[in-house]
Amino acid sequence: MSETTKNAAPTRGRPSISDVKRQRMRKDIADIAKRLFQNEGYATVSMRRIAGEIGCSPMTLYKYYDAKIDILRTLWSDVFDELFKQLETMQKTDKTELQFLGATYVRYWLDHPEYYRLVFLADGVTQPDVSIFIDNPELVQRFGIFEEAISNACSSPTKPDALKERLDTFLCFLNGIAHNVITISDYPWPEPSKMVRMAVSAVTN
Repeated sequence: MSETTKNAAPTRGRPSISDVKRQRMRKDIADIAKRLFQNEGYATVSMRRIAGEIGCSPMTLYKYYDAKIDILRTLWSDVFDELFKQLETMQKTDKTELQFLGATYVRYWLDHPEYYRLVFLADGVTQPDVSIFIDNPELVQRFGIFEEAISNACSSPTKPDALKERLDTFLCFLNGIAHNVITISDYPWPEPSKMVRMAVSAVTN
């Protein structure tokens, strides 16, 4: 080995990003993307547009998110995490549990119509994009609080397949209530809690 090689300073690659800085940057990207998606529409906002708002190159974004849909899924996850934290604190141990859960679920979307549109009405989102998210085992498990509440509210034991049907039907009721009240707001809909009560009756009788 030559003297020059021996005395040369060791070369260093670019230092890796710490987990803390990585998570902070991911949150900053998601926050800016949420504003853009809500104001301009998911389909019209590009990674280049998001990068311009942040002040970095588009290539930098791909160090934190593989694609634009991954940013949207992160936002969906944040919304559902907030929603389920509310639902879990509202759980009851008696027959009124399902009514509390249903009313809280609907009220969350009515209080945050911008989140409802972000989750359910984002333009340019494909069915596979949605399926990857809703098939997430953790999210499926969290919806189990509704299934358990339906089982508790039924007057007689319900077989698993029938219970799953009741759960899916109940969620359709709840999403339908939220959807119509948000998107057809000028119509004089009944009080949402009353509609939830009718939905509870339908899936537990």
